[in-house]
Amino acid sequence: MYSTSLILLLLLITLYLTLAQEELESILKRKDVEETTTSSGLTPLTTNIEITTSTTDDTSDSDSEEAAQSMNQDIYNSKDLFKKEPSVTNVTNLVQVKLYCEVDTALCSEVETVLIAAANEFAKVVNLKTRIIFQTSYYSFCVNQCANSTYGWGSPSSQFTLISLNEADSNFIYPQALAKQLAQFTDSSNWANYDVAIDINHDIHMNAANQTGLNTTSIPLQGGFYFGNDTIQDYQIDLEYVILHQMIHGLGMVSSWAPYFSDTTSPFQKLLSGLITPEDSLKIMTPSPHWYVRHATGPAYITGFQPNLIFDKFLYLFISARNQTIWLGEYGFDMQGFCVQDNEAFIVNFMNAFLNNATQSTKAKTIYVSMSMSKTMTFEFSPLSSQSVYYTNAYLNQTYKSMQLMTGVISKQNEGYYRPGISTSHVDDSYMGTPDFLMTHTFVKGKALADLVQEGYSQIPDIEYNVTTTVPTNITTYHNVTVGNHTVLNATLTTEERNVTVQYKYKSPIGPGILRILETIGYSTVLTNTNYSASIIKTTKPDTTCDDTNSNDFQSRSDDSSTTTALSLAQPQSEFSPVFSVFVLLTLIWIIQ
Repeated sequence: MYSTSLILLLLLITLYLTLAQEELESILKRKDVEETTTSSGLTPLTTNIEITTSTTDDTSDSDSEEAAQSMNQDIYNSKDLFKKEPSVTNVTNLVQVKLYCEVDTALCSEVETVLIAAANEFAKVVNLKTRIIFQTSYYSFCVNQCANSTYGWGSPSSQFTLISLNEADSNFIYPQALAKQLAQFTDSSNWANYDVAIDINHDIHMNAANQTGLNTTSIPLQGGFYFGNDTIQDYQIDLEYVILHQMIHGLGMVSSWAPYFSDTTSPFQKLLSGLITPEDSLKIMTPSPHWYVRHATGPAYITGFQPNLIFDKFLYLFISARNQTIWLGEYGFDMQGFCVQDNEAFIVNFMNAFLNNATQSTKAKTIYVSMSMSKTMTFEFSPLSSQSVYYTNAYLNQTYKSMQLMTGVISKQNEGYYRPGISTSHVDDSYMGTPDFLMTHTFVKGKALADLVQEGYSQIPDIEYNVTTTVPTNITTYHNVTVGNHTVLNATLTTEERNVTVQYKYKSPIGPGILRILETIGYSTVLTNTNYSASIIKTTKPDTTCDDTNSNDFQSRSDDSSTTTALSLAQPQSEFSPVFSVFVLLTLIWIIQ
């Protein structure tokens, strides 16, 4: 019996070791795959903004940003293209710029000067509590994938949900630059090391080489970009104009509503092509999907939809078929209530399940149709405080109730963007020639930024505002001093902090409407100084189990300085299969006996 038991024990140990080896190899393989797996989180689809211009030979004064082009996502990781550390400039105590540029020393110096000027314009009109860093990369997009008509793009470095803050709505996602102003903690390890990413395409400058001569380093003497140091040519675009435009996108003027499944450049569309019929059923507009991808095979699984960005909270859409205007936030909440798990998350299964859900898919189709029509969507401003210049100035009070956003022909014909909100993140073309020209979907050629500003503000009354600052003031006091039989007048010089109020005229390239958008999503500005302490109107989102399913990878912030991800709150999962675990348990029981 003893020898038989020993033999059985040895056999079990041998089998145990064999299974352990196989299980270990399986674990290592799984880990290898997991290390090449990217979850959607917040960045890949909810933050990239790509700005392109028409690829036609149009010689009009303005260039469309919206031409459809397939962009390699690797191009966004532009830091890998540079060998040197960036040039760093503290524009103010609270605004810093970093520039990666290695194409030409003299040209990079001009780019840096323009970048600093753009950051200065921002710093003049937006009040900050915490420093913002704009990281700009200037390079040829053709290093990765040619896109010669793309001026550039801007996006937040990362985005966060802000929990339990009176100044934030936890149902929406905030760009890092704004989250840093609102969240009541200062641990720098919580943030990415820059707040706004801007990429500028050097190819635009080089495209003008056939119109002008070259310098000794083969850079056009007067390329496609204008740097403000001579007379602008008809074919040039002011680089400060382009950079400032991208800054606004990166600060939060970006939507997560997009045709992710019908856009011909979308990986989702490519995977679904031919598998979902009719293909027109894919023409839906949704928030950013919550997806994960194995790099070897492309996007493969979708579990649901991410929360909308804070910009989306204020969007209203006119549904012509119903002659009704709806708040898009409600539709977003509804779609976030749809989720699947396991095999149902395979992209084809997910899409079939979503399209078969009559309520949510019908809404997605309705939004798509309405956004394909012009002038159907508005950005509705938040209520004003009585101290705001938008309230006290009659012109501003009457003019800025809402902003018409870009929808219609451009967003329909030039879908070429599955990344969020290219068309819906711009104001309507009707704002061209007004103070709010900066965020139309076109760049005006042949006019310097200063000239465009002068043209826009010449048509409206003066906008005056006061800025009160505390400055050290020298105070001289006089008093009599008697020494013996003599009395003398002594002067004493002291320094005191005193408030000084200065009146300015608002004439920024960031027009009053664009500034009001930044203010509405949460920034404090010179026209409404909230000091980031104003309570907001919060939304109520229906409870859904999908919040738990789709919340992994979202970075959460609360006013108790805690920083967690939902994924980190899950219980640790065993790496070993259930069968193997049972086998081990039985073996141990047998040995003990």
